[in-house]
Amino acid sequence: MVLVAFTQITPAVLVRPAWVVAGVPDVVWMAIEGAIAESDKDRTKELLKGAEVQARNAVAGHEGEVGRRFALAVVLGLRAEREGGRTKVTIASDLKKELDATLALDPEHGRARHMRGRLTAGVLRMNRITRWFATSLLGGGELKKANWVDVERDLAFAEHQVPEVSDHHLQLAHLYRDTKRPQLAMAEVQHVLTMPFQSAMEQVVHAEALTLGKALR
Repeated sequence: MVLVAFTQITPAVLVRPAWVVAGVPDVVWMAIEGAIAESDKDRTKELLKGAEVQARNAVAGHEGEVGRRFALAVVLGLRAEREGGRTKVTIASDLKKELDATLALDPEHGRARHMRGRLTAGVLRMNRITRWFATSLLGGGELKKANWVDVERDLAFAEHQVPEVSDHHLQLAHLYRDTKRPQLAMAEVQHVLTMPFQSAMEQVVHAEALTLGKALR
């Protein structure tokens, strides 16, 4: 079902995007990009479920391979963004496990550090009741101590180590906005807008940067 989506997107989307690290199977990142390229939101959710199946199959028997673990984390992160309520928190719990596994294999993995920062920022943006439920399900300890300093450390590390990924700049811009530093936020937005946006994910990031830039003016 996921492979059908590949015929519906432009050839440019099938260029290996900057977010894809070594070891990520082509079938997984293509499934992810195909899902993001889908304009119908419900269809995107279904395609991401299929991409998760592809990613989990790729991990099976290769649990020690960083690229495969990271690819699964990416799918889970995208699914968590698009779901709500208990489903969102349950997927986020799986995401945290994959990020923990990835960073245990490679503590300096910039893209995984970025995703950990995004996950923590997402928890901080929740209302009090939802945050309590989320941190309890996600393992408590670390996330109950979540703070913007740790988020910034992870996001800034990722931006410095892998500056060619546009979302690393965008998420840092969101952090600066949320921590009342609009000038720094706008600088990161400008970084995004000067970068190429060929893949489906890069196109989404570019569009979001345009929206954030307008809000910051």
